[in-house]
Amino acid sequence: MNNSKKAKNHLQIASDSIPEIALLPGDPARVYEIGECLSNVEEIGNNRDYITITGTYKGLPLTVCSSGIGGPSTEIAVVELNRLGVKTIIRVGTSGGLANDVNPGDLIVLSSCIRYSGTANLFIPENFPAVADYRLLTALISACEEAGVVYHVGIGLSLDSFYATKPDLLREDFPSSIYRKLKEWIAAGALQLDMEAATLYVLSSLLKINAAAICTAGSNISRGERPKTPPSNENAIIAACEAAYKFNNWKDISIKRGRSFTLPPIASGGNEQ
Repeated sequence: MNNSKKAKNHLQIASDSIPEIALLPGDPARVYEIGECLSNVEEIGNNRDYITITGTYKGLPLTVCSSGIGGPSTEIAVVELNRLGVKTIIRVGTSGGLANDVNPGDLIVLSSCIRYSGTANLFIPENFPAVADYRLLTALISACEEAGVVYHVGIGLSLDSFYATKPDLLREDFPSSIYRKLKEWIAAGALQLDMEAATLYVLSSLLKINAAAICTAGSNISRGERPKTPPSNENAIIAACEAAYKFNNWKDISIKRGRSFTLPPIASGGNEQ
């Protein structure tokens, strides 16, 4: 069977090749938000809430695709994007803050994830780490630093449930095994929780592609703080676009220098020759 046709099973992308750097929001509406920051935007796929566009940021071609909610839908997006030529993925997500100093609207750059991902577990056991690509991680940190936004870098908790960490939204005594463990994970340094990053990180390692994630904290779960109006995703979107641009420049610089990868100073714009 033709691999390009197999790759279109769910994304239904009307192209046999797409830009190799992709931004991966969960929400389909966020695809269009990201598109507002791009030039030459074209929608190339719209099927089962997988919306895919292409465009350019400062001349850099980018793919943007929604991954839906949770590990299983993220798996489909990552695998099928990779089959079409994507080699680098930045998740542009939302999350619930866990650490006391993470406030709604803050950005979290995930270095790694504590795994509660059934999807990832079906590929490889839980003692396999879920970690970001260090180059993309550095590019995201650099982008946040230059933008002057409030951001945190560290470990996230990634699990296959939304309501299990918020059983009070169901009823006062609703059972939840993970909810009882949240204090332990917060004490261990978990900054946030989401439903997609661990699947992305594990799959990226197995597929030998680059991945990192930046999330906007929509709440602080440990404090019970849930704003009625969700924080804007604008800072995360701009940071992700800038990080993609930096990463690509750093890769080009490395090739010129004959190195596997060279990281310019973090405060630089990533344009050294």
